[in-house]
Amino acid sequence: MAERVWALTREEALSVLGYLRTTGSRRDVALWALGIGTGLRIGDLLRLRGCDFVTAEGHVDVHLLVRATKTKKERGVQLIPLVREAVEAYLPDLRRTELLFPITRQHARRLVKEWCEAANVDGRFGTHSMRKTFATIAYENSGGDAALAARVTGHSNPAQLMTYIGRTPATEQSVWDGVCEALAPRGV
Repeated sequence: MAERVWALTREEALSVLGYLRTTGSRRDVALWALGIGTGLRIGDLLRLRGCDFVTAEGHVDVHLLVRATKTKKERGVQLIPLVREAVEAYLPDLRRTELLFPITRQHARRLVKEWCEAANVDGRFGTHSMRKTFATIAYENSGGDAALAARVTGHSNPAQLMTYIGRTPATEQSVWDGVCEALAPRGV
């Protein structure tokens, strides 16, 4: 069984991005930005080509349509400024039909581990940490709406998302907290 990896906090993810920007590798910055900024699985990231991002006018689009390898479902993702900037900076290095990241999954996993270590982020990290980080940040910014966050992250249902990020929905947790308090022993 594969080792479970952790999500990074927002601050840790940005710390790794900051480290990558200092190394000068536009490829690495683009891979990390796409991973934490779209929540795509590594297999889907490694299949992307330059032409997937460019509009007819030659600009990087604000949306990307991806057919997930695992689920075979199409998923639209918004390319937030952080992602667009990284892709725009990297595209001139590539031919239009060339893969963005001509590396293996294993190489990508080694890179992510190296990046986290170099940025002084401790934990168990791998390529899936990028997706998990995105999912956690999406949920935190959904106002606790697991259904909304599941749609954004491409999860089949809210329960699946909550299990994935290791959370109990806020509404469910408040019920448990209330029951706990109601049944707590009172001073006699």
